[in-house]
Amino acid sequence: MTILSRRVWLPALVILAMTALAGCNLPLAQPTGDFFATAAARTVEFQLTALIVGPGGTTPIPPSATIALPPTNTPPIPTVPPTATYTPSVTPLPCDRAEYVTDVNYPDGTDVAPGAAFTKTWRLRNIGTCTWTSGYALVFDHGDSMGGSAATTLTPGTVAPGQTVDVSVNLTAPAAAGTYRGYWRLRNPSGVIIGTGASGTGSLWVEVDVVPATTTVTLTATGESGTVMSDGWIGVTTPRNVGDTGTNATSEAFFSFDITGIPAGSTITAVAFNLGGFDTLGNPFGDLGCVYLYQQDYGSLDAGDFVAGSPSGGLTRICNAGGLGTAVADNDFITALQSKVGSSRFQLRMQFADTAVSADGQADIVRFPLISMTLSYYH
Repeated sequence: MTILSRRVWLPALVILAMTALAGCNLPLAQPTGDFFATAAARTVEFQLTALIVGPGGTTPIPPSATIALPPTNTPPIPTVPPTATYTPSVTPLPCDRAEYVTDVNYPDGTDVAPGAAFTKTWRLRNIGTCTWTSGYALVFDHGDSMGGSAATTLTPGTVAPGQTVDVSVNLTAPAAAGTYRGYWRLRNPSGVIIGTGASGTGSLWVEVDVVPATTTVTLTATGESGTVMSDGWIGVTTPRNVGDTGTNATSEAFFSFDITGIPAGSTITAVAFNLGGFDTLGNPFGDLGCVYLYQQDYGSLDAGDFVAGSPSGGLTRICNAGGLGTAVADNDFITALQSKVGSSRFQLRMQFADTAVSADGQADIVRFPLISMTLSYYH
């Protein structure tokens, strides 16, 4: 029987058997749609098997074709060149090099008297590679020599690299007042000048202020001192009052000092005011604020010397009673007094410039029975 014959009679035989079963009166369940679908599927399965299995037995299924994949294109691993190693260049240390450490004495701006002898000393460190010996010297370079030797032995012994040494030079202050500066360097045994610092170009120097001997005097306010009030009242007796009155009049105090004893051309170096010995009425600092001192060339007192409002230009201000109990010194006072040297008077006005009156019907006053000025000058 051929494969084609089987294809014809086998399905027919299945259908015939199913029809016979349907004709029987046995109490069997009626086949469903799933039954027929399953039968059909098995028939197809049988036919497919017949196609694969021939009359002579099992026909092997040919092997699947092997698909050759193209080779993977793997990029080559780059070769990293070795990192260059940085080797810093080393600058060799010089044989002779000095480093300034400090001023042992006479720092810049030290006051010295005219013609006074003094010894300036510096501290140095040897930062070279050669040891300093007695053949090394401190030599004057330029500026004001102030009588110093042209060359001074640096050390009687030795100073090894890294060690320090104090080197000195004997000087004499000039006779005239002023500021003087002289520059110095080291010299090695071969006569080569040695500078200071990392570059080797620096110098040592000494700077002094020549100040003549000073005279100190204390001056007391004269009879030209007094009080002037906003209502025109003038009082030239003590005490001198500053503040307000119970009738809300403002009071300003004036002080005059005779400076004819200070020679013309003198230089004022210090000024201090002694405001002690005062007393108060009411609460002047609480009600009126701070009291100010002004320079005012008023001559002889009159009503026109009163200054209303809150003027600027005060030499100083005091905002509590404790400040009045100490000497008041200020560079502004020195400048103001210096401008009057050679004249006969130095005059001041004192007033509460923050608030003229408290308007509380009560006197708020500071009273000064005595005020003095201590000053120093040279000529």
